[in-house]
Amino acid sequence: MRLALLGDFHYSSMSHGTEEMKAARVRAYEHMLEAFLKEEADFHISIGDLTHEGTAQELRSIYSILARSERNFIHVLGNHDTYSIPKHEISTLTGQDRYRAIDTPHAKLIFLDTTQEMNREDWGGELDGEQLAWLKDQLADSYEKQVLLFGHHPVFDTTARSTLDKLYVRPQDELKSIFNSRPEGGIYFCGHNHINSIVEQGKWHYVQTAACLDVPAYRVIEVHEGKVAITHRLIQGAGLIDDIQSFCSDMPGFGPVADALGEESDLILSIQLASAAH
Repeated sequence: MRLALLGDFHYSSMSHGTEEMKAARVRAYEHMLEAFLKEEADFHISIGDLTHEGTAQELRSIYSILARSERNFIHVLGNHDTYSIPKHEISTLTGQDRYRAIDTPHAKLIFLDTTQEMNREDWGGELDGEQLAWLKDQLADSYEKQVLLFGHHPVFDTTARSTLDKLYVRPQDELKSIFNSRPEGGIYFCGHNHINSIVEQGKWHYVQTAACLDVPAYRVIEVHEGKVAITHRLIQGAGLIDDIQSFCSDMPGFGPVADALGEESDLILSIQLASAAH
């Protein structure tokens, strides 16, 4: 199985700004999305903040682009995606469930909704009791399969910046306890903190992906029996960086992150999972 994973995309309708900025926005977003969707994969996954303001206009615009590719696209909700309209309206517009699980021959894919609803004052993550109970059941029901978990916000005290205020999921201790209750471990993929980071803790690997406006790129995840290989693909394009820089500084609520690319160890991972020994 092959997965393509897009970091925080922050697709913005840019209702303000000059005509030159708006034209640069169109070129940059369409170029990055086209490169991502060209990658052959069983699932193309957005790790959240697919949109910048989460308006119906932004969601309709980007989903109209996605529809042209006929890819199997999965949208993990990010806090920016949920700023403007209720979650049930987002689901109606996108046709996507808030959270779900997909069983495949070699792995179980679990997609979480770590966002609050229409809360611009607190962009931190949280899981309510209902979803925590569901997650426990999904992990308990994973048998010997590899588990790949996807959520927008990082788990507390794992990847880069994940101990800072509003940059992790609450309840922090209970969530990590649920993860660690699975003896075989797994891999948790997240975004939100806008910097590439890969950390190993116990039997779990935590993989965080930078925002596309800081690092135009995506990850490719190849899953085989007992093995997972993760690579990082930069998106090339003449004028792409100049186009991004011409408009991203004028997006309220978005600021560049220094050293977002990370180290080589934050880009590539190859592991043999413990579940393969059973």
